[in-house]
Amino acid sequence: MVWFVTGASSGLGLEMVRILAARGDTVLASGRRALAELPADFPDCAYLPCDLADLAAVMQLAEWVAGQGPLHAAVLSAGAGFYRPLAQETPDAMARVLATNLNANITLAHALHPVLSGGRLGLIGSVAHKGAAGMPVYAASKAALDGFGRALAEEWRGRTTVRVLHPGPVATGMSARAGRNPDFADRLFLPPRQTAAALLSALGAPRGADRQTVSFLRVGLHRLVKGAA
Repeated sequence: MVWFVTGASSGLGLEMVRILAARGDTVLASGRRALAELPADFPDCAYLPCDLADLAAVMQLAEWVAGQGPLHAAVLSAGAGFYRPLAQETPDAMARVLATNLNANITLAHALHPVLSGGRLGLIGSVAHKGAAGMPVYAASKAALDGFGRALAEEWRGRTTVRVLHPGPVATGMSARAGRNPDFADRLFLPPRQTAAALLSALGAPRGADRQTVSFLRVGLHRLVKGAA
């Protein structure tokens, strides 16, 4: 199978690329980090750095992926955000979060539709789409992505499967980078590798809801099923 994954240089995107490459799939990957900044154990796969807040760069990325031929699946996993109240946000920061979490995904879905026909598109949201005090701009971007994905799933039904997957907080370090101070709740964060595997499983399942939440229960059940297989 041929996959395209954004956000592949860290976090859930990186774990998904590792899983896909390990099982022998062909992976086209993109992330903000330059090639020289990737982890030493980054899989041997095609990789193009891209700042998803830059529309011109996003269009170049879409052209690069489309030029590789038909895709079986695409996972738009990249995300950005800040843990701070609205009063402390800046126009530039708000624009970057919305561009990365929403606009880039819409642009990529639009551009890649011809090479995804008959395949699957996974949009990685967040449980924050229900509302998250302390990070309203991030929550808004994920809520908008949820709406876009659900509408697109209906529009493309019968041609391309679209699923919006909302993981709970994951121990990727994104929370700390976003400015959130660690506390007792960090112990409840989902494990990255197992969460990535559960997300890929949810996207690849023959049947499933257009919108799905990947919680501790979902990750735990996935681990049990895989362990028993």
